Amino acid sequence: MKIQLDWLKTYIDHGLSAKKLSDLLTMGGLEIESRESVDLGGGRTTEVLELNVTPNRGYCLSHIGVAREVGAMIHKKCKLPAPDKQLTKAMGTTPVKKRITVVNEEPELCPRYTAMVIENVKPGPSPKWLADRLKAVGLRPINNVVDVTNFVMMEYGQPLHAFDIARLAGPKIVIRRARKGEPFAALDGTELKLSTDALVIADAEKPVALAGIMGGANSQVDESTQTVVLESASFDPVAVRKASKKYGLRSDSSYRFERDVDIEAVATASSRAALLIQELAGGDICKGRVDIYFKSRKSRRFDFRISRTNQVLGTQLGAKKIVKYLKGLGVTIVKEKKTGECYLVEPPSSRPTLTREIDLIEEVARLDGYDEVEISHPVASVSPVRFSKIQSAVRQGKEVLRNLGYSEAINYSFIEDDWSQRFLDTFGDSSPAVVRLDNPISSDMNTMRPSLLPGLIKSAARNINRGQKNLQIFEQGHIFFSKKGKGSHEIACLAALATGPYPNSVWKDSGKPFDFYDLKGALETLAEHFQVELEYQSSQRSFLDPGQSAEGFIGNRCIAYLGRLAPALATQWELSPNIYVFELNMEALAASIPEQTRFKSIPKYPETYRDISILVDQTVQAQTISDLIRQTSGPLIRRVELYDQYQGKRLPSGKKSLTFALSFQSPEKTLTDEEVNPIFEKIVGSLSDQLGAALRE
Repeated sequence: MKIQLDWLKTYIDHGLSAKKLSDLLTMGGLEIESRESVDLGGGRTTEVLELNVTPNRGYCLSHIGVAREVGAMIHKKCKLPAPDKQLTKAMGTTPVKKRITVVNEEPELCPRYTAMVIENVKPGPSPKWLADRLKAVGLRPINNVVDVTNFVMMEYGQPLHAFDIARLAGPKIVIRRARKGEPFAALDGTELKLSTDALVIADAEKPVALAGIMGGANSQVDESTQTVVLESASFDPVAVRKASKKYGLRSDSSYRFERDVDIEAVATASSRAALLIQELAGGDICKGRVDIYFKSRKSRRFDFRISRTNQVLGTQLGAKKIVKYLKGLGVTIVKEKKTGECYLVEPPSSRPTLTREIDLIEEVARLDGYDEVEISHPVASVSPVRFSKIQSAVRQGKEVLRNLGYSEAINYSFIEDDWSQRFLDTFGDSSPAVVRLDNPISSDMNTMRPSLLPGLIKSAARNINRGQKNLQIFEQGHIFFSKKGKGSHEIACLAALATGPYPNSVWKDSGKPFDFYDLKGALETLAEHFQVELEYQSSQRSFLDPGQSAEGFIGNRCIAYLGRLAPALATQWELSPNIYVFELNMEALAASIPEQTRFKSIPKYPETYRDISILVDQTVQAQTISDLIRQTSGPLIRRVELYDQYQGKRLPSGKKSLTFALSFQSPEKTLTDEEVNPIFEKIVGSLSDQLGAALRE
């Protein structure tokens, strides 16, 4: 927006140099982009400021708007034209309604429309003062009628348009939506095919203007024009913006309507333009004005508090000073509700964006000066971040898996319904149900995941398809399910997946693949870190291989499951059949962590070790053997660890070989072979009697 300083001085005698005025406006929120001297010809120049007007300050797209801003900041009153009073005296006797009628079919898009008629005009060149004003702000003079409409737009910020009534199809103007495919030729020569979303100003046959944007070439004013219809209106900012973007037409008019014009100044700007046209182009102004005004805007009265202003700004401004700032903005103090504290206020119609108390607080800060706000540091105590038990467990669990060589994956919480049904049997109560989305992103993301495993399986498939041979990945997140009559629930879980050849290690032969015990080892490492002990039972989950799966319990509660992915699922994703997974209920785990860690002194006496390798039926579980060894050994047993399992041709049919490492320890002395051997023999006998186990030679 360009402001000519000489033009500005006609409204306010600010007494400031161009530099000081630039600094004042910049500090007041109207940044000056440039200051230039414009050549008007004949050796005359004038100073012009170009303002960067933000979208919320559309009222400053005019000289009067900027004059009001300057007046508010330097506490001076503006001297503004009063055309409405003068217009009554200048009108003729012919009623305007005999010359033009207006029908508004879209009051929501055009809340106010005014029309005046001026007869016997003589379009011609504009006087030098008017042409100079327009040239200074970058507009090209055309003729005295059109130049007046542009002058008033730059003066009031209210776009106007003049129609040649002789070029209209009858004395009638209709504000309506365009018909589908309706042609329109704009003043700049653009040919358009309009859609029904466009608002047009039309005569009885055709559009003569694209509302709020540009007039039509078929009704423009030229030297032959004798009677002018002067339009001044208010259009919906959103509708103007959409049409301007869609049809690629930008104008000074659309730029202002997009930022909302002062609906109360519509008639005043029309009066000012009519008087200037009569002065410069002659003519007779018809009596009265067509003014269709749908007063649908709600009252913008609200309470304004002095204490709240100082609290937000960190200032100690008095009520008298703040009220002075408000009145300088044109705000009406309707009532003082509490002396020196609370006021019922009403912002001026020229400021449509002032709708709340906080908007006026910002204006007070701007007028008082941002540089006047004292620098102060906030006084507050900073509390340390405290993690809940479940948060701490999650953080530690992720760290344990990272240290074991697993990489973290992150997947969406949404999966397709088919996969939700397959993995529904996780940690929900009996008969859990899938949580479906009312408005899914796509058909393959229409339910909330009841397990973390689908995401990990898909991640594994993507990586393997791109040449990754071995994978160790994990994910932490929430799973979701619903209970009948109890709504939806979610649980924080931790899941891991491993497949492919084992990384180079001294513990495994090169190229040997991951197996069930690798995942079980990772799960037990987690349990050991949190000082909990898991007991295992066989699992019958449909998505796991029944022969290589288990569930981990603490007491009677299942908190984890692990095993090999069911071959059918692996085949569906074209994956190796050896995909091993586990999923752990972190909330249940966190609830089982001991509240307090107690110190245990280091034993004074060493452990005594024994290995036992036995042949048992393949149906006998290792956990059953471990439990029996502990029961038989009494208080001296310290550890029972399975470290080898073998099934092969060298063993009898239906048998498997299990090897356990046992350690015995006494808190009172070093155990001798004579003391340990009887216990070991007792273990062998119990295994033989109860499980049919035999020592493997």
